[in-house]
Amino acid sequence: MRPTNRTHRGTHGHRGLALLATVGMLTLCGPTFPVTAQQAEENRPSDPPPLDLGKQASSEPLSPQKDFTQQQACMQASNGGPTITEEPWSQRILGIERAHSQGWKGQGQTVAVIDTGVNPHPRLPRLRDGGSAVPQGGALTDCDGHGTIVAGIIAAVPTPDTGFVGVAPQSTILSIRQSSALYQNEATGKTVGNTITMAQAINSAVRQGADVVNISQASCQPIASAAGRPGNAKLHSAVHNAYRSGVVVVAAAGNTGDKCRKNPPSDPTTAVLPAWFDKYVLTVASVDAQGAPSEFTVPGPWVDVAAPGENLTSLDPGRNGDGLANRITHGSDGRPQPVQGTSFAAPYVSGLVALMQQKFTEQDTPLSPGEIMERIEKTAQHPGGTEGRNDIIGYGMINPMAALNDVVPAEHGAAAAPVEPRRLESHVFPQENWVAIAIALGGAVGGLGTVFFTAFLMNAIRKVRAREAGTSTPESQA
Repeated sequence: MRPTNRTHRGTHGHRGLALLATVGMLTLCGPTFPVTAQQAEENRPSDPPPLDLGKQASSEPLSPQKDFTQQQACMQASNGGPTITEEPWSQRILGIERAHSQGWKGQGQTVAVIDTGVNPHPRLPRLRDGGSAVPQGGALTDCDGHGTIVAGIIAAVPTPDTGFVGVAPQSTILSIRQSSALYQNEATGKTVGNTITMAQAINSAVRQGADVVNISQASCQPIASAAGRPGNAKLHSAVHNAYRSGVVVVAAAGNTGDKCRKNPPSDPTTAVLPAWFDKYVLTVASVDAQGAPSEFTVPGPWVDVAAPGENLTSLDPGRNGDGLANRITHGSDGRPQPVQGTSFAAPYVSGLVALMQQKFTEQDTPLSPGEIMERIEKTAQHPGGTEGRNDIIGYGMINPMAALNDVVPAEHGAAAAPVEPRRLESHVFPQENWVAIAIALGGAVGGLGTVFFTAFLMNAIRKVRAREAGTSTPESQA
């Protein structure tokens, strides 16, 4: 695979990195599966099936899948071109360095990146192999380049020559290689990775001591048939097990594509997994530099918050890479494209979770996954909509400094203030009460009459007193 250069828009002339992605940016909507049952829920078709608490979490190990062969060469690092030196817009708008200046850098926290693997990089000094479902290479191999970009956003350490730094640069990345678009089963045409291997990966992450699980992949399925699929039930159990074990699961909302379609408000037709299991998952949509929702982000009632997902910078995801990248070349035309997707919005939230876990654990006030999720939601920049959220960006773009420092009412026993805005509409005003109106008008007229009569009387008294004193008014003079 040969890299291509990209045009750098910054003011510094150094070495920049644009990468050739063999099959393009990974679409977040994963493989679909044969329909096996219709959803049983009648009142709320958007709800996932109830969790069977009698079943234990699957202990099946994540092992390399058989009958998959590599179809294309692994991504290689880029060489040449100008260097990215400026601070990315996403860091400025989120205030990442302010959190770091307070001492919160994710120290002692382990973030499991369930993805396409993570290539070793000089700026990822704390990188662990957590197992792989891909036949060759292990979890510290990333032929697709996707997982390395995710890991860089979470945990890249700073360097003096660039402004880029990960959200939690002192955290440990536990790479679990769950999927790859480059490995294909020639008989079925499927690639490595489905909801079963994702469930196995989550359970493995919990067993290996992960504090946060980042899933920048998704399976999009028709919501009417998603409830009865065995792989989905295993995935539901896996995220529930992680939640009960004190692990926060962060997932991408999904990008629009062949299987991932935009859901109409409050009436979804496409389930995005694992985001569908909203009670146990913190789901992240994408926004641009102006805070507007990205065109590609998939809405749904399970969307919780949003984070930057367009025109991003991260680590060079190619093998043997040692620099940065903000554009990736993919597709048959070989044209560089920006790094973007809900895949890369999710790791900003995973990094924030690591910062919060470090802070509250060190202060002996550890928060449960539910409390962390609620704090991130309550301190986000709420959009307009009922109760301060909508299906596109949830409760709005995350605010790391507020999540780390602000007091959330629920944490000290106070009731939260009502969020729903009060509208000034015609029905707010009372109906006409003609008796009251007549009394009010009569009082006003009577008051004015009293004022005029008093003025007339005072003027008459002055005239009488003037005549008695032998003087005359101006009107009587010739």
